[in-house]
Amino acid sequence: MTELKAYAKINLLLEICGRRADGYHELCSVMQQLSLHDNVILEPGEGISLEVERGSASALGHSAVPVDERNIAWKAAAAFFEAAGITPGISVKLIKRIPAEAGLAGGSTDAAAVLKGLKSIFAPDMPEEELIGIGARIGADVPFCIMGGTVLCEGIGEKLSALPPVKGIPVVLVKPPVALSTKAVYTAFDETGKCGIKNSHDRLLSLLEAGKADAAGLSAGLYNALSAVSEDIHPTIAALRRELAELGAAGALMSGSGPTVFAIFDEKEKAAEAARIVAERHADHFVTVTETV
Repeated sequence: MTELKAYAKINLLLEICGRRADGYHELCSVMQQLSLHDNVILEPGEGISLEVERGSASALGHSAVPVDERNIAWKAAAAFFEAAGITPGISVKLIKRIPAEAGLAGGSTDAAAVLKGLKSIFAPDMPEEELIGIGARIGADVPFCIMGGTVLCEGIGEKLSALPPVKGIPVVLVKPPVALSTKAVYTAFDETGKCGIKNSHDRLLSLLEAGKADAAGLSAGLYNALSAVSEDIHPTIAALRRELAELGAAGALMSGSGPTVFAIFDEKEKAAEAARIVAERHADHFVTVTETV
């Protein structure tokens, strides 16, 4: 048996730099892993099988997680065996803690863990670049989830540049019990005519590259080009951002295409107290305290 942790991510920066002829968007994003994680368990089997242990809270959205070939973890296993020229033979179990459809890469990180686990079992000599290439064919966030840490992601997510790690900064995650279609959010963004208009991210990258990014520095550089359209669809996202700021967050932003809002704090005690208050006010929301890793 092989067991791996599959870590959630947030986008400290998300710019949409253009749209390709094939419909994919060119991105410039700084992704950051968090300590919140799913567990992925791999055991020998025949063909490919998948079991999902779901969390029960409504805001987790785990009822939407498929348990067949539609699941991105299953797709990752199939893609790995095909690329490696190996007859499929694996049983996959996902223990879900990361909310689904949340902008936290819950599916992509499971897929990345499956790929890393299968590499260790069946093809330990496979270069990581090849594994990342397999991941890129499955989903835009999978290459980052394979690499992990703090990373500048460009292109459609396949061009990765590792940055000095940012560890131990407290983060509160709040996911309201609403769903957002990534496709719908990107379509709405395209209709704004702002695709390709870049926000300056030099300050954030300079801090990260110098290894000097603290809670205040990260917060000053937060940017998500998709926030406005997602907040138009679900105004509760903007309301949560404001609420977390009022509770002492150094900065708060939507992750990915939403709807999860993350808030950066300079002290764990402040983060824990803010999370307690938000959870009391919004009993149907997913709320947790995590940290950068």
